[in-house]
Amino acid sequence: MDNDGWLVAEASARMARGLEWLPDLTTQGQGAHEDAQALVYRPPRIVRRVPGYQWHGALGRAQAVLRIPRDWNGKLVIGATPAVRSEFALDHLVSDIVLQRGYAYAACDKATPGLTLRDPARSMAEWEYAYVHLIEVAKRVLALRFAQVPLRTYVLGVSNGGYVARILAERHADGIDGAVDWEGVYWAPQGQHLLKTLPTWIAGFAAYARADGPERKRWRDHLVALGLPPGAEPHWAIYYQMYWLVTLWLYGRNLDPDWPNFALPWSNDWLADPSALAAYPAEERAGRVATRIAPIVNTGRIGAPVLTVAGNWDCLLPFAAHQTAYAQAVAAAGRAHLHRLYEIDRGNHVDGLLRLDRGDQQPVFPYFEAAFLCLERWVERGEEPPPGGLYRTMDHLARGAELYADTNLEA
Repeated sequence: MDNDGWLVAEASARMARGLEWLPDLTTQGQGAHEDAQALVYRPPRIVRRVPGYQWHGALGRAQAVLRIPRDWNGKLVIGATPAVRSEFALDHLVSDIVLQRGYAYAACDKATPGLTLRDPARSMAEWEYAYVHLIEVAKRVLALRFAQVPLRTYVLGVSNGGYVARILAERHADGIDGAVDWEGVYWAPQGQHLLKTLPTWIAGFAAYARADGPERKRWRDHLVALGLPPGAEPHWAIYYQMYWLVTLWLYGRNLDPDWPNFALPWSNDWLADPSALAAYPAEERAGRVATRIAPIVNTGRIGAPVLTVAGNWDCLLPFAAHQTAYAQAVAAAGRAHLHRLYEIDRGNHVDGLLRLDRGDQQPVFPYFEAAFLCLERWVERGEEPPPGGLYRTMDHLARGAELYADTNLEA
């Protein structure tokens, strides 16, 4: 047995021994972690308790959780967590839904929670290996404890977890049966990745916020030309405060650690004067960043079905730069028959933002869950999923979405 095989065997045996019986595996029984609450406009409907087994602890460098319902359906769902959130981040979006349908569920924190990526010796490349290890161990635990390898394994991911879902479909398609990514981040040196877009948005928004009258309109048009979605202007300030600056600072430090301002400690003063980060010369330093992106690059060469769901009012990952661009990469790789792209009208980055200011936005969560049901039918019954395109309502994507149709589609 090679070293990797030994690690999987040892971790699997430890996890199998450590499974704990719980009367309810859902958040209704265990409570909801703040990371899970932050991602939803309202939690999903839980119609029954789900008794079963849970393990939680360290898996390599990652913190992971595995849940197995008493009435296990023989299949496994992997939750690929967003940003630098914990292993509990998808407890509402994924775990609560799939557990009620009998799936086993596993997730991890990608081994880089919190500010781990401030250390340039750590890398987003770890995410792939953390999840490959999780999948291998979870499958082995199910075989050890229940004498059955999962009949199907699906990956559901959000944001950088959506990126993980794509990478698994590209590089490890033999280990999964399909994936759904919600607004996966598209990492490609030649693309409009975050280190290219964020400095110009930060500088432009600071000017936009100070201006009024015709000058404000000029800056608004400038920001739209830079890729921000028109119509979502009322929400730009939220992204500026919650996402743009801290994302550029954290991922910039990891992908371009030699640029001096990225080495500075975080300062709330940057919210008032963002010039220190907005000065990042993305084009000048593109070669350095390309070297760091190379290990995590998306190729589009998926070997398993992938359904992408994303809102077109996402002001962190604009639809054209991250979703359309990835669909084009998939098509260029000759894999378009394995991919569908669903553009959700007026959908935000995460539904939790709608609690701050709903406005004209609609939740993306119902479309995400509906896409999973479509993936399941595609893989297991051969039913083609709905065609990609712009979706303003759930009419065609949500057929049979019995668990959430009454609750999650509320206006």
